[in-house]
Amino acid sequence: MRFPGEHWLREHPLLVDLVVAGILMMPSALAALVTHEFVYALDVVMFGAIIFRRTAPVASFGILTLALVAQVVLRDTPQWGDFAFPVGLYAIAAYGPTWARWTGLGIGFVGAVVATDSWGYDQDATGYQLIVFVALAAIVLFSWTLGDRMRTRRAYVAELEERAVQLEREAEQQARIAAAAERARIAREMHDVVAHSLSVIVVQADGALFAARKRPEAATETLATISQTGRESLAEMRRLIGLLRGEENADVRTPMPGGADLPNLVDQVAASGVDVGLAVDGELDRLGSGAGLTVYRVVQEALTNTLKHGGPDVAARVRITVDADGAHVVVDDDGRGVATADDGNGHGIAGMRERIAVHDGTIVAGPRPGGGFRVDARIPLGEGDG
Repeated sequence: MRFPGEHWLREHPLLVDLVVAGILMMPSALAALVTHEFVYALDVVMFGAIIFRRTAPVASFGILTLALVAQVVLRDTPQWGDFAFPVGLYAIAAYGPTWARWTGLGIGFVGAVVATDSWGYDQDATGYQLIVFVALAAIVLFSWTLGDRMRTRRAYVAELEERAVQLEREAEQQARIAAAAERARIAREMHDVVAHSLSVIVVQADGALFAARKRPEAATETLATISQTGRESLAEMRRLIGLLRGEENADVRTPMPGGADLPNLVDQVAASGVDVGLAVDGELDRLGSGAGLTVYRVVQEALTNTLKHGGPDVAARVRITVDADGAHVVVDDDGRGVATADDGNGHGIAGMRERIAVHDGTIVAGPRPGGGFRVDARIPLGEGDG
């Protein structure tokens, strides 16, 4: 239980020590004014020294020691100011450096011996002197031990606080890393959706412009395909924006594409005028949501690159093998993508590598022998697959 004002007292230790020292030194100060004896002034000095026991423990204890030596020289009886010594000994043990703590303990025991010998006890009463020494030594040991335990407790509390700050800092770092990873994931999704959809729309729009002069009905069909592609892209964009806004039902409204959606993807690209075929060995339904999305995005990005860089009359073939080890995806085209100038702004292949790396898979993307481009990826099945 804490008393009212304890927090304030902890925040103003110097003021607390000043008030305590002022109360303790008041009798000695009055005695010094009345009797004009220097020994009472020593009491004032000793109590005044404990004001700085926290901020300057070595200097405070040094002043106490010198004042006690002067007292032994001037008077051989106990003084009121002697009560300041246990307080100073506690302070040197609690706040002083290691050498000062042990030096203070040694001075305390020496002081107990000197006080026992100098305070005028009967030299023949050995047993009585022993009792006095033991009592004074016990006060010294108790004061020093109490201060040392307080120092240990303070260090322990400081260590706990530092550990708490470190854990909080680590938690913030983990949160930032997780947020960065999530932003990177969403950025990959945005790139795949926008790049693929716009590539399909551009190719189809170019075809519609060409066909409008000779076959208006073909242009109408192409425009319908463009409209459908745009709507699907908008649906995916809304889902991604929902994720960015933290909407919990974003995935429910528009589910993520997977392996089962690959035929629709191939049909969409074929509608753009690209000769593209799909061959599947195994069951696409065995792919879980994570592996299925990765396979879908790899094929989507590979075909997008074919649309953008393959040139006219390009043909592409998609081969997917699903077995107990995972999914093997190969996308070949016979276009001129290797010879196309790179503007340095593409992130498709880098995005595919990041996706594959998440599943500890492998991917090789580069020119084929004899012309064209190949993307060869292997995605191991995860815990939710199979």
